[in-house]
Amino acid sequence: MPAAPRVGARRLWALTAAAVFLSLALFARYGRQPDTATLQILGHALTSPAGTDSTFYMQMGEDAFQAPPHSIYGKLFFADHQKFIYPPSSLFLLELMNATRVPGHPGVALRILLFISWLGVLAAAVLLYRKKVEDAGPLEYACIAILGVLFLPIAEAFYRGQVQLLLTFFWAIAVLLWMHRKPGAAGFLIALTCAFKPQLAVFLLWGLFRRQWRFAVVMSATLGVIAACSVAYFGLRNNLDYLSVLGYLGRHGEAFWPNQSFNGLLNRLLGNGDPMSWRATVYPPYRPAIYVVGTALSIGALFVALLLPRFARWQSTTADFLFLGCTTVLLSPIAWEQHYAYFYFLIVYLLARAKSLPALNWLMLCVCTLAMANRLPPLDHRLHGVTSLAGSYLLYAGLGLLSLLALEQRRNA
Repeated sequence: MPAAPRVGARRLWALTAAAVFLSLALFARYGRQPDTATLQILGHALTSPAGTDSTFYMQMGEDAFQAPPHSIYGKLFFADHQKFIYPPSSLFLLELMNATRVPGHPGVALRILLFISWLGVLAAAVLLYRKKVEDAGPLEYACIAILGVLFLPIAEAFYRGQVQLLLTFFWAIAVLLWMHRKPGAAGFLIALTCAFKPQLAVFLLWGLFRRQWRFAVVMSATLGVIAACSVAYFGLRNNLDYLSVLGYLGRHGEAFWPNQSFNGLLNRLLGNGDPMSWRATVYPPYRPAIYVVGTALSIGALFVALLLPRFARWQSTTADFLFLGCTTVLLSPIAWEQHYAYFYFLIVYLLARAKSLPALNWLMLCVCTLAMANRLPPLDHRLHGVTSLAGSYLLYAGLGLLSLLALEQRRNA
């Protein structure tokens, strides 16, 4: 007589079934509305991807650099307010893709890169689950992949042509490398990510604070090489100007409803800026209260990520690595939906421990996973005043998952 499925496997099957059902229900209800249901977004990503969300603005930055006086941000960002907000080093990727462009098919290199990254993210999640659950079977691996396929932040990045999908792939490999006790290689990949997302530089502080010397040395050396190349090629002025860009973004942020950050929540709550539509050259006005409170919340989140695992005695573990990586999403004043793709690996990590989760913790994991995996239009449409708080459900789900990880680490200490 075959053995009964494990509790963890049954729970994983149930969550996957719920995710499929919810995706189908939202598709049936909102499938005719553009860019709403995850299944619809995924379908467009595979058949007719928009494909230029990142490279469109990166090309603006490249054009500004190539034209006299070779200033990337002076006119483009501060005068025209075009939303190229990547560091100069990000343009190395664009130049590489332009150099490998297929004649007559200008977007093929990016699409291939995104497709490989998408498959890589799903494969890395399966490998993570396999490492944590040694007796798992093919059905469980399929469930992990399905949850990734139906995960809105991943599907949205794929559809929009977001370089974030490549960065999520780097993050996935870094997590696996850390699990396999290869801190130097993990530090190298985190440093590469900093060429696009400088807030991940807090990992260097984390490495020093955790006394992970190999990680810190490799990461700092890689960052040094990237910075030197960026200054040598793009000039010192462009790199210094980017610090002013970061300061401007910190003071203004974004009010548009997909910005699932503390700043976005506060802008919508206080009616600062337009939450209804994407405005390509407009940022919300500076409000000191929003800046101070949002910055304080981000600093508080960083201190929790640095101190809690150490004082709770789970520092330098895979859980600690995941905790900080996902917290970096919350540190930025602008956290679009695709940035929450990092949380997919935290979800997989917790699913690998599903059999030991108390019922309430398991329910919390399911709710957070389903909330992060889908757009919920009835909540998205509440965009003004106190009712706008309901629309920041990705932020709440992220905070919930981080809290659940901390609770589980404490319970299993």
